[in-house]
Amino acid sequence: MSVNSAPSPLTPGSSSAHASPGLRRLSVNYLLSGPAGDHASPRSSYDRFGGYRKVEDGCTIYGYDYGLPDLDIPKNDDNGAINPQTPAASMQSPSLSDAAWSPSQLYESPLEKPAFERGGYYARPVPIRIPLELEPLPAQLSDSPMNLIYFHHFLNHTARILVPHDCPDNPLKSTLPRIAVRNPNLLNLLLAYSASHRARLLSHPEPANRIATWLRDVFPSLRHSLSSNSPISNATLTTAIMLASRECINPDSLDVSIPWQQHLSIARQIIISRGGLKDKGDNGDPFVNFLARWFAYLDVIGSLSGFRNEAPLDDCYMSFDHDDDHSDDAYGFTIDCFFGFTNCCISLLARVARLARQCGAQRIDEEGNIDIHWQPGSEILEQAESLKEELSHSRHHIQRGCRHSNTGTEEDQTHSERTRLELQEMVSVNESFHLAGLIHLHRRVFCLPSSSPVIQENVKLVLKALSGVRRGGTAESSLLFPMFSAGCEATDPADREAILERLKLVEGLGMTYVRNARNLMEKSWETGKSWEGLVKGEFLG
Repeated sequence: MSVNSAPSPLTPGSSSAHASPGLRRLSVNYLLSGPAGDHASPRSSYDRFGGYRKVEDGCTIYGYDYGLPDLDIPKNDDNGAINPQTPAASMQSPSLSDAAWSPSQLYESPLEKPAFERGGYYARPVPIRIPLELEPLPAQLSDSPMNLIYFHHFLNHTARILVPHDCPDNPLKSTLPRIAVRNPNLLNLLLAYSASHRARLLSHPEPANRIATWLRDVFPSLRHSLSSNSPISNATLTTAIMLASRECINPDSLDVSIPWQQHLSIARQIIISRGGLKDKGDNGDPFVNFLARWFAYLDVIGSLSGFRNEAPLDDCYMSFDHDDDHSDDAYGFTIDCFFGFTNCCISLLARVARLARQCGAQRIDEEGNIDIHWQPGSEILEQAESLKEELSHSRHHIQRGCRHSNTGTEEDQTHSERTRLELQEMVSVNESFHLAGLIHLHRRVFCLPSSSPVIQENVKLVLKALSGVRRGGTAESSLLFPMFSAGCEATDPADREAILERLKLVEGLGMTYVRNARNLMEKSWETGKSWEGLVKGEFLG
């Protein structure tokens, strides 16, 4: 199927196409006031900060982000947004000192909140550190202190909670920013992503005018790329995937939003038109591999988020990199830092999603009413039995953890303990996603009731796996799908309370989709109905 022939919310003439940039929130006076930057000084405000800007540990430090509200344009004092002084010099507080500090020091500190817990990240002013490899920065960043704050916030916080294992190879804080600083549309999307997250993390209103300004050129550019006869670039595909991801995590943040399913459908059609996302061989592009993994996660978990969603792409369209010194089988059972589970697991979850969708089309009507007497045919049962065995085998078969860890180098005792804890977490996350797949298989394909002993056993095992994941760490933020899957089927009040408590902790990280999933889970408990009949487009992972 050609991507140009796919139904698209971005085609000229559709109502969504006219409204999609979200500018309906902007006041008439603001729109008539000229370009977005007119309210700011024409010269970079960093000219005044030259005496404070310094290079340290491969980064440029531009000043400090104090976590102040963004009053939105044109009201916010953008030029004064970055404080050039050290925390001790600019704030009289016994909790601040002249000692060198970075947010990573809050990670699992016994005396303070972890960096990823609500209130932990901005417990002290955050130094704005931009890696030298990203410089020289485009004017989009160098001429706007607020943009620089949001760019740094994405690098240092948002990108870290979007993956279960924030290792040095995290592509969201390395690969993506390197591409974004060379592509204005991708950079605008990254900034919008960060602004939504920062506002929700701090319980501030989102800067709607600023976000709308960033996005108003993204949609026309995407429409143009899709309608062009030229080959569709990686940047265009990345735009579609980023739009889908943003809507998954912070839905309805614009007056007129396009559902994540439609953005994901555009990305899916682009991939099909290109013959897939495959990156093998010595000359492979690591960015293509990153896109394949990002899309695959959204595609598979999105499909599992409701039977009306599209089935995930077949495995023949996707392939991921692997080390030359390991067999394909070994790589399949290596935990992927971006997924949080093995490549074998993502393929198995995709098969669960296809079967669940096939069964859901027969057992659930358009109003969400479920036929509790429906049973799958022999062919589906045969596939489900085989899949159950493979999930059970894969769950216990882990070749190794993160391929980027430094377990072979000499480390101090603290670093070694950190490595051990991270490996434990990765095993727990991998375990929980396999168990979630088994829960979906038993409930949505075998059609067992929630009270079934096998389902309740898997619920208990998910809770046991969760106990191996630190509270407030990056791994916890990636566990919505298994927590939701187990929580909806939990019948023991103590199990429900334990899962609800962990979900509320993750909710405090500033991601709207966690709140929406929690509300759906609690509605399922209150009504006694399956979440499948109640879901209204929520992204559940």
